Amino acid sequence: MKTLIPREKWFIAMSGIIILAAYFGIAAIGNTDIYSLTRVITGQNLGCNLQGINLSGYHKPETGLAGADLEYAVLVDANLSDSNFTGAFMRYADLSGAILQNAILRNAVLNSSNMTNVDLRGADLRGAYLADANLKGALVTSEQLATTNTLSGATLPDGTLHQ
Repeated sequence: MKTLIPREKWFIAMSGIIILAAYFGIAAIGNTDIYSLTRVITGQNLGCNLQGINLSGYHKPETGLAGADLEYAVLVDANLSDSNFTGAFMRYADLSGAILQNAILRNAVLNSSNMTNVDLRGADLRGAYLADANLKGALVTSEQLATTNTLSGATLPDGTLHQ
């Protein structure tokens, strides 16, 4: 086993300090999950690349998709209740009619997604990005929507446009 020289030890220690400082900086502005931290530091998700995947009608509650890249994914009428989408990148995804009861969507990016008639009862939307998303007919409370990061340009469940 190779012994580390002082310069290598110093580099490892400084790298750790920088990562922790970044984490605490992000936590200070209200974003405490590791997936968002990884995206900020590396520009990439920790999870797998599932861009454009078609999971229409998929019935798999409690699925772990935290940090996954689901851009352009099709999840029409899928049952993914109690699933974890923390920090997932779901821009332009089609989630119409999906069941996401009690799902964790913290800090997920759902910009420009089709979420018509989606069931979000009990879902955790804290920090989620829903800019330009279509939530018409969605089962979601105003309290849940108030915890999102942005709703700019989104169509709300009652059909009105959020300003």
